[in-house]
Amino acid sequence: METNSEKNNSKLIIIILSVLLAALAIFTVYNLKSSGEKIDDLTETKAKIQTELDKKIAELDEAMTNNVEMDSQLNETKNQLIILRDSIMKLKTIDKQAFNKLNLRIAELEKTKVKLLKDVDSLKVANQMLGIEIDSANANIQRQASTIQDKTVENDELSSKNTNLTDKVTKGAALKISNVKAIALKERSSGKLKETDNASKVDAFRISFLIRENAIADAGSRKANIVIQNSAGKVIGQKGTFYDSKGLQVDFSDETDINYENNDIEVIAITNIPQNTLTKGDYYVKVYLENNYLGTTKVTLK
Repeated sequence: METNSEKNNSKLIIIILSVLLAALAIFTVYNLKSSGEKIDDLTETKAKIQTELDKKIAELDEAMTNNVEMDSQLNETKNQLIILRDSIMKLKTIDKQAFNKLNLRIAELEKTKVKLLKDVDSLKVANQMLGIEIDSANANIQRQASTIQDKTVENDELSSKNTNLTDKVTKGAALKISNVKAIALKERSSGKLKETDNASKVDAFRISFLIRENAIADAGSRKANIVIQNSAGKVIGQKGTFYDSKGLQVDFSDETDINYENNDIEVIAITNIPQNTLTKGDYYVKVYLENNYLGTTKVTLK
């Protein structure tokens, strides 16, 4: 049989074990609870960091420009932020020292981001000013182009008027002749020339014409060419060749220089013909003044 003392000791042991179990349970629950709070704190911290880094990445995306060098720097910083964000999201635990290093890295990237964004703003302002200058320059160019076009039109009109005036002056300054006459001559034994219509006796032609007065023509020496042709177009007594105002080559029978002084002046030329070269028929005497054909007359020989 157990004594009262043994029974009392057994009860005391049971009570002590119960207290120890309770204390262990409380300690276990407390550890689990503390562990859960640490996980919750890390998860929340990572979420906040991710949100902040995503915001910074988005700011860099919005800041992209058409400047290759600037965009390269923006992309490099953005990629560093993405790498940092992804590495943080993979963390299971973190101590205070690592957390401080993480904050320092984020601060460095923040400074880089801020500097780049300021550079982008400066670039945008510069581009905006450049755009304003370009628009102003384009406007000036358009105004100048319009002015040039107007002046070109005016100059074309003036040039046309000047051309017309020049043509009129040129035409007005061109000399004209009248009273073109020609007679056949034979030489007497005395040496004097007498008019004849006998083809076999013709020794020369006397050609005369009147150069008309022209106040706007240039005064000075003028050259006249005389062409004598038979009815077949053959030149009689050819002495040389010249090119007329149309560029055609013309054989001539005689030439003479005239001192023109803007007044009417009668020109008389005696053109010798080789003996026994003429036959019965019509002969045409043409007058060219300064290479311009101005008149003709006909002589009929028997």
